[in-house]
Amino acid sequence: MKTILKPLNGICLLFLVALTMSCGKESGIEPIANDPCEENPCGNPEQCPDQCVAIDTGDAITEDDLNPEGTVTETANGYIVDGSLTLNTEEEPIVFAEAELDVQFNEDGTLKSVSGTSEIPAPTNYFEFETPVQAEIGFFTGKFLNENRDFEIKLVDERSYFVFAISVGLELKLGVNDDPDAHKPLSIETPVGGHITLIADYTDPMFFFSMGGNALGGEDNNGDNSNGDSSSKLSSVSFGGSFGSNFMYEPTNPVQGNVVAFQANQVTGGTVSFFKLLEASGMYYQNRGFSADLDFNEPMESDFGANYRAGINGQLDLSMEITSFISFGFPIGSGSAAVVAEASTNDGVTAKAFINGLVDPDLSWWPDFIPLMPDGDLNAYGFVEQTGNFDIGLSGSFEIQMPTGDQGMEGSVRATPEAFTMQGEVYSGDDVWGASAVYTTNETKCIATKPDNFSEGISETVTEQIDNAIAATEQAIQDLKDAEDQYELELSLRGLRAVLPGIIDNAQQAIDDAVDAGLTSGRNTINSYLSDNNRILCSDNLSGQIDAIVRGHRNTLTRLRNALNETSDNATTRTELEGALRDLASLDRINRTFSVTIIHGHPTFGCGDLWTMTASRSVTINETVLTSSQKAQLLEAADNVKYIEEADGIRIDAQDVVDQLPTVEELEGLKYNVEACVQELTNGIGGAGFVFDHNTKEFSHFIIINGEEKEVGSFNIFNKNELIEISRPEVGNCNANGALDKLMQEAKVRAK
Repeated sequence: MKTILKPLNGICLLFLVALTMSCGKESGIEPIANDPCEENPCGNPEQCPDQCVAIDTGDAITEDDLNPEGTVTETANGYIVDGSLTLNTEEEPIVFAEAELDVQFNEDGTLKSVSGTSEIPAPTNYFEFETPVQAEIGFFTGKFLNENRDFEIKLVDERSYFVFAISVGLELKLGVNDDPDAHKPLSIETPVGGHITLIADYTDPMFFFSMGGNALGGEDNNGDNSNGDSSSKLSSVSFGGSFGSNFMYEPTNPVQGNVVAFQANQVTGGTVSFFKLLEASGMYYQNRGFSADLDFNEPMESDFGANYRAGINGQLDLSMEITSFISFGFPIGSGSAAVVAEASTNDGVTAKAFINGLVDPDLSWWPDFIPLMPDGDLNAYGFVEQTGNFDIGLSGSFEIQMPTGDQGMEGSVRATPEAFTMQGEVYSGDDVWGASAVYTTNETKCIATKPDNFSEGISETVTEQIDNAIAATEQAIQDLKDAEDQYELELSLRGLRAVLPGIIDNAQQAIDDAVDAGLTSGRNTINSYLSDNNRILCSDNLSGQIDAIVRGHRNTLTRLRNALNETSDNATTRTELEGALRDLASLDRINRTFSVTIIHGHPTFGCGDLWTMTASRSVTINETVLTSSQKAQLLEAADNVKYIEEADGIRIDAQDVVDQLPTVEELEGLKYNVEACVQELTNGIGGAGFVFDHNTKEFSHFIIINGEEKEVGSFNIFNKNELIEISRPEVGNCNANGALDKLMQEAKVRAK
């Protein structure tokens, strides 16, 4: 047989009718196919235009490989044989005896379809029937069967398979590859209301019995039957072998780097026990040869060779003995498990089963006596070893139950033979806390690890009252200074007369600078216009415009200067002085844009009436006349000129306040000492936690200072402020409240 391209193989009408009658929905089993464009588009070109897709079918069977005997009736695309049909393979001839078959070929001579009935030929290196078994037969590509039927295994798309529908029970003699003396009897019962399906690829050779179940059947699974022989009786276990390792295992829930796809040469459906720790139900794939020694109760044997691989998809159940905890287990509703055997320098070959899957949403298995509950879906992963060792994790969202309120956590719990533990992260505002726990038979111990930014803001929190006292003292000192300044200013006009001339001079200079800047900017604008238009200047109004703009500022300065020069100190002079101060404060900036008129002439003929023209351009003056502090001084002076009689009393009261407060130096020294103590304290805090007694249902809290646990009262272990408050000792300089009160009392004593 040669490897060639062939169209999708199908089933002829005769077989379709037969299967529809015997395997319809009434029996609980759907027919293999009923749409000609799905089952055989290449054989129905008129019904299925443009749907024929050529695929590589591997070692395709050709017309030359088949030898019909008996009554052979030729048809348009093949023949109908009443007798026998022999398939010549590289291993041995395969004889379809007692055959009534319709055999069809493609135009290139490759086998397209086989339908009808015959005795089932058995690959003798795997099994033999005790008595001949008649069955309906079809021939299909793996691609077609994968897409249209569920035979519990994935077939190779590019290969083609004979499919037999068997309606009677079977008595087999299992072989062990090429050893004719090694065999074991096996009895297979047909499912109620259904039939046994045998899939065979004689070019591999490969076979697979599908019985539609996943549990052992029969009355006795220990190897004995009612006749006293050693046969095994099966009613629902599917199994098969592939000499060419053409069973493909693909995990539905792969574990990166561990549970991977591989080609297997043995499959067994049922429930598999992994080292008494993990039980899995589904189709079990192995890369060891099919053997008469196969134990359908324990298809996973213990003698693992190096590079052994096995895999299963389906329902998984874990059962683990944890020394410090309890017997703990849980179901995985949809999961994958794969066994990998590796050579070990100490223990020879050791097998390890890796798992990954989704835990059943029913959490009735969860130990509810611990203060932690899953909050949503969980993913299970990890491994169990042949030695009995295991390491299993459950990740997802959890809820930590505490006296101060439940706290959400993202993380995982982990089970090993020694311990059941938790690791995760708790988000509290902008802080990310570490969370860990150890669960034992009698108690749960949970520890919160402080976030990376734990020390940020702690000193400010502890020294807030000192900061407030410093702020109050500084404000009192500033109030006294302001009162003294007001007193000096308001007692007479000497203060104003000493300060204002400098302000006036600065303002005058700023106005002159503004004029110069305006003239320069305007002149540049005019010259640029003349240059761009090849004209000469005849006249402009730049200076007049600028003078008009600054005239108000100059007049205000003159008014203020005159008010200062008034030597009499009475209500009238103070009113005029207040008005002049406010006027000048309101003119703290010059920011004007104005239009300049330009009269220009011809560069050759000059400025005669015939040659002159007029244009206008915008010019901006932007100059600061008074600084913000100068403006503030003027307004403050204006506000307080009329309160001369009150100023002395304000100054005396402000002095009394300052005298009764600690000095800023004293307060800052206190703050330094407290911050140093807090820094030492925060560096020493290793975390906090609680212990929950499973028997009494009581919580006890603790903090960790310099590596030592100290029992404390109840508090939220994931709250930064509560942790620092309960951690700092209420003695020495760390007691900010007491130290501050002491400074306050000492200041009052001094004031007396």
